Amino acid sequence: MKPFKEHIQDQPSFDWLFREFHCSVKESEFTCSWHYHSEYELVLYLDPEEEFQGNYFAGDSIGEVNNNTLLLYGPGLPHMVAGRSIKSERLNNHHTVIVWFAHHWVERLQVVLPEARNIKRLLDNSAYGLSFSSDLAKKVSRLLNEIKGLERHYQAIKIIEVLICLSDDIAAKKLSTTPYRIKQVSEDSEVNQRIERASRYIENHYGDGIKIADLCKKLHMSESSAYRMFEKHYGMSFSDHLKQYRIGKACELLASTNLPITLVAEQTGFKNISNFNRQFKELKIMTPTEFRRRFN
Repeated sequence: MKPFKEHIQDQPSFDWLFREFHCSVKESEFTCSWHYHSEYELVLYLDPEEEFQGNYFAGDSIGEVNNNTLLLYGPGLPHMVAGRSIKSERLNNHHTVIVWFAHHWVERLQVVLPEARNIKRLLDNSAYGLSFSSDLAKKVSRLLNEIKGLERHYQAIKIIEVLICLSDDIAAKKLSTTPYRIKQVSEDSEVNQRIERASRYIENHYGDGIKIADLCKKLHMSESSAYRMFEKHYGMSFSDHLKQYRIGKACELLASTNLPITLVAEQTGFKNISNFNRQFKELKIMTPTEFRRRFN
C-alpha cells in the first residue's frame, strides 16, 4: 500500500489552516490512512485522562501517542496514527489540534521577518519529521487555544509565534532515519538542483547496486565534490545516506505489505539477507520481524 496524497484545500490562495478534532464516541478503534501532504502539518495530541492508546507512524519511525505529543511533518513525509480510544463520560477530553501551512506562506514570512532565521532549519528538518518536548507542547497548546474566536489576521500572529517557538527548540528530535521531501519551486539554485537530481537518482535506483561513481556520472561531478555535497546537505556520507534510504523503504514495505522479508530485502537493494538483518537492527534497534509485528 503506497501512501496517498491528501489535499487540505483546493483554493490556490491557501496559506494556512487551523482545525480541532474531538473524538465523539466512547470506545472505538482508530486508524488514519497512510498519507502525506504538499503542506507542512503540525499536530498536537491532547489526552489528559489517558483515554487513547496508540502509535504514530512517520516515515520509518514509530512512537507512542500520549498527552502533549507534538509532531511536525514536512511535505512528502508519509504518516498515520492508529490505536484505540477508551472514552470517559467527558467526551471532549481526548482531541487533536492540527495546523497545516503552505511553503510559500512561510517562505514569505522569513523574508519579512529575518530575525526568525531558525525557521529555515525547522523546515529542513521537518523532512524527517520532528517531535518536541512536553513543556514546549504545553506552550504551543496555550497559544493555539488562544486562536479560538480571534479574527483570521490575529490567528496568523499566533501561528507565527508557534513557528518561532518550534524553530528555537534545539532539543527537537528527528523521527525518520530517511528524509522525505517534495521539491519547492523556490529552490532553484545550482546546488539545490544537484541535490534534487541526486535524490531523484537514489529514489529511482535504490534497489540496484548503485555506487557513488554511478551518481557522479549522472550529475557530471567529481567523486570528491559529491562526497562534500552529501556531508554538507545530509550530514552523512553517500553510503550512509543510501543505507538509511534503503532501510526506510524496507520499513514501508514491512508495514504495508505481506511480502516475505527476503523479498523486501532484495527489492530494497540488499542482496544478502544476513547483511539486511544486521543493518536493519543497527538502525532500528529491532529485527525486521519485530518491526513488522508493530503494525499487526
